[in-house]
Amino acid sequence: MAEDIRTLRPLPLACDRSNCQDTESSLAARTRTRKIDIVDIRANGQPLDLKEPIRAGLRDPGVNGLRSLPPLLLWNEQGLRYFEQVTHTPEYYLTNTEIELLRKHSLHLARNIESGAIVLELGSGCLRKTNVLLQAIEALGKRVDYYALDLDLKELSRTLQELEPSHFTYVSCHGLLGTYDDGKVWLAQGVNRTKPKYVLSLGSSMGSFTRQEASDFLRQWADVFRRGDSGMKESPDTKIIIGLDGCKDHRKVWAAYNDKGGANKRFILNVLQNANAHLGYKAFDPKDWTVRGEWDVGSGRHVQYIIPLKDMSFEDHYLHKGEKVLVVYSYKFDEDEKRQLWGQSRLKEVRRYMNGDESYGMFPCN
Repeated sequence: MAEDIRTLRPLPLACDRSNCQDTESSLAARTRTRKIDIVDIRANGQPLDLKEPIRAGLRDPGVNGLRSLPPLLLWNEQGLRYFEQVTHTPEYYLTNTEIELLRKHSLHLARNIESGAIVLELGSGCLRKTNVLLQAIEALGKRVDYYALDLDLKELSRTLQELEPSHFTYVSCHGLLGTYDDGKVWLAQGVNRTKPKYVLSLGSSMGSFTRQEASDFLRQWADVFRRGDSGMKESPDTKIIIGLDGCKDHRKVWAAYNDKGGANKRFILNVLQNANAHLGYKAFDPKDWTVRGEWDVGSGRHVQYIIPLKDMSFEDHYLHKGEKVLVVYSYKFDEDEKRQLWGQSRLKEVRRYMNGDESYGMFPCN
């Protein structure tokens, strides 16, 4: 039977006014003075530069015949805030499903995380899901270093502050500023090689890759795990915990990415403002564009496009009114596709935690 973390340790993300022992002012003062440990692991300490990928994507249609913008444009400070709004919409089932899975199974997950371990979350964003697992680790008295990896310094600082690190005695919270590639390099360096490592890829973020890209991505992380420290008698425990959405109910999926309140639309259109920032001038006006989401039944994926509302030019290239510009995929994984993913990435599924209809799961793998 699953154990519910809520029955073990009622540790709130923020102060509960009905029973919090700290006064609001003292808690605010403590939060302001607490230093958030964020390490810049970017190659050469340089910010992400997407000027050339933007130009290349709009200049040269891909193998699918579509122009595109880099999906990394989604994840600037404003984009992360917009996506947090998406996760609170009633249609976006993925976040609440994963939170419920963590509430039911976080103690079991935590028991299988060794003291002294590194817990690294890829593309951490809002930490309200992760907080459930960290509470379970804390409740078991395991000393663990949690690292949130993301691209935006301000959002890393904000979300780590909201996690209230001072509530934890055993869990130490840190931020890593960088890309997934930077994270792989960091995890393979120095003392990190000798520690138990648990990498979290939650929110079905694997769905934003093509199926081949997802396999390649996971295989690269598996290679980092297996490299370890050749001087050690015994390799440290290493696992990657992967959230995957298998829902192929096209109505439910389409609604999740095309909510009535327009949160997804704001999130997707923000790529244009971020593209302007990378290019250094106002190349695009979001008022001249709209967003279209489509369910691709043949590929088992939802696709989001931006579409110009009029003919326009970008530098030396012409964009036609109504032309679809690809922004991001959201692939879904049925059982056969999961098995293919594990096989191609050379990962072994250790256990699975599934929701009631088994359409969504978390999969510790090594």
